[in-house]
Amino acid sequence: MGPFQHLHVASAYSLRYGSAFPQALVRRAVEHGMDALALTDRDGLYGAIKHVRACHEAGIGAVVGVDLALSGSGSGEDDRIVVLARRDGWADLCRLVTAAHYAGERGTPRVTMDLVGRHAADGRLIVLLGPRSEVGRAVAARRDQQARDLLQRWRAAVPGTAVEIVDLYGYRDVNTATHLLALADSLGLPAILTNAVRHLDPADYQVGNVLDAARKLVPLHGRHVESSSHAYLKNAEEMGRVALRVCGGDRARATRLLGVTRRAAEACVLDPVEIVPLIDEADPRLHLPEIGSDPVPLLRHRCEDGLLDRGLGRSREARDRLAAELAIIEKKRLSGYFVAVAGITDMIRGMGVRCAIRGSGAGSLVNYLIKIGEVNPLDHGLLMERFLSEGRVGLPDIDVDVESARRLDCYRAILDRYGESRVACVSMMETYRARSAIRDVGAAMGLPPHEIDAIAKAFPHVRAKQIRAALDDLPELRDSGLNDRALETVFRLAERLDGLPRHIALHPCGVLVGNMGLRGRTPVERSLLEFPMSQFDKDDVEDAGLLKLDVLGVRMQSAMAYALTEIKRVDGVDVALDEVPHDDAATYDMVRESRTIGCFQIESPGQRELVAKLEPRTMHDLIVDISLFRPGPVNSDMVTPYLESRHGFRQALYPHAELRPALAETNGVVVFHEQVLRVVDVMTGCGLSEAERIRRSLSSPDGRARVRAWWEMNVRPEFDAATVEATWRVLDAFGAFGFCKAHAAAFALPTYQSAWLKRHHTAAFFAGVLTHEPGMYPNRVILDEARQCGVEVLPLDVNRSARDWRVEKLGPAAGDPPLFGRGYGLRVPFSAIKGISEAEVDRMIAGQPYVSMADFWERARPSRPVAEHVIEVGGLDALHGLRPGEPRWRPGRLTRRDLMAQVGALDRAGGQGSGQLPMGFADHVVPGELPEMSEAEAVEAELSVLGMDVTRHVIAFHDDLLDALGVVRARDLLKQRNGAEILVAGVKVATQTPAVRSGQRVIFTTLDDSTGPIDLTFFESVQAHTAATVFGSWLMVARGVIRRTGRRGVSMRALHAWNLPDLDRVWRTRGIEAVREILADRPEEGRGAVGGKKITYENGYELSPYADLGVKEPQRVLWHASMGSSGKVA
Repeated sequence: MGPFQHLHVASAYSLRYGSAFPQALVRRAVEHGMDALALTDRDGLYGAIKHVRACHEAGIGAVVGVDLALSGSGSGEDDRIVVLARRDGWADLCRLVTAAHYAGERGTPRVTMDLVGRHAADGRLIVLLGPRSEVGRAVAARRDQQARDLLQRWRAAVPGTAVEIVDLYGYRDVNTATHLLALADSLGLPAILTNAVRHLDPADYQVGNVLDAARKLVPLHGRHVESSSHAYLKNAEEMGRVALRVCGGDRARATRLLGVTRRAAEACVLDPVEIVPLIDEADPRLHLPEIGSDPVPLLRHRCEDGLLDRGLGRSREARDRLAAELAIIEKKRLSGYFVAVAGITDMIRGMGVRCAIRGSGAGSLVNYLIKIGEVNPLDHGLLMERFLSEGRVGLPDIDVDVESARRLDCYRAILDRYGESRVACVSMMETYRARSAIRDVGAAMGLPPHEIDAIAKAFPHVRAKQIRAALDDLPELRDSGLNDRALETVFRLAERLDGLPRHIALHPCGVLVGNMGLRGRTPVERSLLEFPMSQFDKDDVEDAGLLKLDVLGVRMQSAMAYALTEIKRVDGVDVALDEVPHDDAATYDMVRESRTIGCFQIESPGQRELVAKLEPRTMHDLIVDISLFRPGPVNSDMVTPYLESRHGFRQALYPHAELRPALAETNGVVVFHEQVLRVVDVMTGCGLSEAERIRRSLSSPDGRARVRAWWEMNVRPEFDAATVEATWRVLDAFGAFGFCKAHAAAFALPTYQSAWLKRHHTAAFFAGVLTHEPGMYPNRVILDEARQCGVEVLPLDVNRSARDWRVEKLGPAAGDPPLFGRGYGLRVPFSAIKGISEAEVDRMIAGQPYVSMADFWERARPSRPVAEHVIEVGGLDALHGLRPGEPRWRPGRLTRRDLMAQVGALDRAGGQGSGQLPMGFADHVVPGELPEMSEAEAVEAELSVLGMDVTRHVIAFHDDLLDALGVVRARDLLKQRNGAEILVAGVKVATQTPAVRSGQRVIFTTLDDSTGPIDLTFFESVQAHTAATVFGSWLMVARGVIRRTGRRGVSMRALHAWNLPDLDRVWRTRGIEAVREILADRPEEGRGAVGGKKITYENGYELSPYADLGVKEPQRVLWHASMGSSGKVA
């Protein structure tokens, strides 16, 4: 028996249906000796590019199709058909999938016979009608004539109609298959045998059952699931037995069935280069946008104009560099790409949107000249080869940062410019991780929703496959009660879902711009926001040879744009931020003092420590700082040598005299990718283009091995063995994990600009940061930082507040450190109120000014809860002269509670349907006997309604206890000697568990005590007795050892942590000595520490399995999200 070809195969990209990835299916097909394999995922071609590439690399033929739901059948069930592309049918298949998604509701694609017929009329598509089709259901119900009529209609509509024969050994499967085969024979239609594959192995059906339950939102019960243990990728012998069974033991008929199936597969094998042009590295067929004329002279003309505009017209260096870059661009036929991107960035800036380049594209002089970016590569020694070189296959990446608040406006403008048929956003797959897997499995098994939520939240943000290991390894989970045997099945099944795609989402920045043939290159569906969205992810679109422009919404760009509008509104000054000189001494002084909270890229605890050590004085210093704060330099131990040589504590050392030019700017230390290229070029003579290819190869174990062999063969004889080996160790550790200098230079510009704004227009800067929240800290920390800079925080006021944070000028500006923001205030906005709607904000602003509570109620028309929130946080205090928290409150004075009572009366009166305010409410409120809110109650209301404490820092309510304990405040940390053991306290505002060089899980926590940030490091040795508190508390007391770094750098190595409210209760009930007794506890370090096998890379880099490698949205309220959890389930 020859090889069998499976033509109906669902992979994991059949969302919440299939359980195996395309690469695994292809490997199994090769093991079975198969020469072709189809991928027919449900509802889309999400995995098609990966499937074609995997088949090509494995040396077998790739067949691609789709499994689509059929509408209008009238059966009331989910009838489905399979559509296969013939050898020349890829474009038709893409267009059919797109049409299916646009025909149904978003997320529920549907086709009709007519719709399929319009796309398959020319015979380039094959339609398989199997047991799940309307034909198959008619056969199963013994409605033979209906089935015959349906088949004849399909044959008339689709020349490539065939009957799919499936037998999964289920109830009546063989009977249906036998009757379908007989029906096909009677009508002269081809019959094709498949196994309707959705699993790799028989045991995977359990995962299929869970996926069915999750997809259908039903309990895990036999009648709800479709999975069969036989729906796996069977070998040829097993499929031969299936063929014989459905043919009733007729071997001749079984042989014909298998032969027809084989011939159908042969007719559907695609040309892999047509689908994945980058397979052909010699001459990839890229699909670029049409720009209306020859792009070569257009690009050259723009570059010549750019030389003059940028003041480089007389520069021989610039002209030589331009000639070299254009030669590469034109050789690779990419002129149209650059012209298209420049047109888009011109359009974005023309919309008044801030726009900046990021990534290796900043290393291109062409990008600078045609004003895609604002970084001059000649000023910073940036290399074109890191961005684009002769040896690079595919399109280079040009990433553009725009204001996050205007990102969707930019998308719409691109759509309008090129037309929807030539534009699509890139998609991404959200995959199962621990929490989502637990939620879906728990729901499938019928656990109560509140229990599922509590269990899921108890876990850190880790892979699903780490669930049971985390229970053993993480001290905060060991004693949580989650090791109960009753949950073993939940966790076991949840781990099986690890990494499976769960749903498709809009990529945060990728946009495809193509020609009129785009819809024939990629299927498109509608995103949640109704944008056309490719079913391919960022890697797939590159493989498919499509132009991807990353238009990334950056909150800091929005924050700076907002700051500029506030400066203009309040001070009447137009600030041209992109023209601000980059040598402002006051700005660098502030950065060297580590006063960088709120600033782009340099506000984290680690960065604040690094800038204190590095002491930046120039833009180049900022570029180095941003590059050093990356895994590569840390892994290769380059940070300390660089700092020591920078500050004169050691002499700059160079591996070899010939490497001095490449490493002089960083005192002999490799910091940038560009230096890797130069070192490889110098030591081998290979050229920068080949050096970049070598650097890229270092990112994989196989590539590293090949590079090592290449390195030893090609290094020049002038370099001795010790130099060669020492240099290799640096390249091996750094090459894959390092940072591109062009990217750092692109980032350094907004870093400097944000710092300049903070130093010179402090209140406006903080208004932008508070409104757009670009950084890692919640707004309460930003408010405290604003206060430390002299900016006054002003409460909500129905007559003064606006939609967003606004600056108010309060008096003459101070401008001197440390209170360089004095003379300005920040007004809490309406948008900060919990539960308020956009319409309510609009009405409140439109109705200003108000004269009374009743006036506000009548004209702003807030809901009762929102009106009560406004009163609770003082929004009507100024209007009615209220002073909550005053110690001399007396009966007869109007209070916030009186206003709350009036809201209740107004709401009840409105409910009576009179439409008029009741008598006596229009003029004033009569004071009642309700006491005013205490200061503590007022702050509690602010925390609840606004997510921040505005009038008084919450830690202040514990001052008496903290003073009695001798707790050191943040402002006094610099006065402590290095190595001193002290107590600190504050609100937890950030918690991180990043990858560190030691491979440990290290918890970095920042507390805020109203005088500044306190940075704590919890190493594994203390996490057994601290992790639960660190992740579960937000008011903390901690003991630790002071660590001084540089003149201004200070942090603490934590030894213990306690929940402050618990200590406060002990103090109030048992006294201060009882608290001191608790604080005297010194658990043994190391006992019960974090477990788990570290991930070790071949270059020696170690990584904790629980390190945070993801990018998270900033926390919006009291404290920052973290990779950890409290471990609590109640």
